[in-house]
Amino acid sequence: MRKLIMLEIKKFQLQKYWKNVMIANMVAFVLLISMNFTEEKFADYQTAFAAVSVLVRAIFTIFTAVIISKLIIDEYRSGSIALMFMYPIQRKKIILSKLIIVAGFAFSSIFLSTIFVDGFYYLANSLLHLVPGQLTAEVIATSARDALVIAAVSAGISLIPLYFGMRKKSVPATIVTAVILVSLTSSTMGEQTAFSFMAIPTVLAIVGFAAAWLSFRNIEKADI
Repeated sequence: MRKLIMLEIKKFQLQKYWKNVMIANMVAFVLLISMNFTEEKFADYQTAFAAVSVLVRAIFTIFTAVIISKLIIDEYRSGSIALMFMYPIQRKKIILSKLIIVAGFAFSSIFLSTIFVDGFYYLANSLLHLVPGQLTAEVIATSARDALVIAAVSAGISLIPLYFGMRKKSVPATIVTAVILVSLTSSTMGEQTAFSFMAIPTVLAIVGFAAAWLSFRNIEKADI
């Protein structure tokens, strides 16, 4: 399985995507800083880090849909997946390697980017004094824990667009589903979002893994 994953990464040159991840992080950082010069100023570090979480999750949920489109949807549309299925390797292993890459990218990009943008925001605040108060060890620990949990459930949620993309082998359907998911999970009710109640994203994560299974449950018998 490890060799399959490495071959897929090399085949699609996915390592180059980390450059785009860094660009996306800088865009998120600039957007976050700009919010401090509007009426939506942050009251403290906790509020600022919560905004980072929402922004990063939104960006990389859609980014992951792009990865899904490249690794899976496009291969089905072009028929190149049929060539891969001619190899003496179980189809399920081939697909599983792709799903591991997708979920792994979602988890690592969201978790690492949240830590990265949080860190840069702290450095910027040290110079610009954007929010009052001190960054306490409690806030750091809570933010790190939340980042880890949110990245984990987001890895599952990011698989939901795969199901809709596979129905018509459609890249637009994959991307649009991701945008809808971001809109639904990031919209606020008062000061709360869907991620304020971890039961909701946890259920969505389970739905995501179930959607991936439903998309390929008959892969060994299906005609391509």
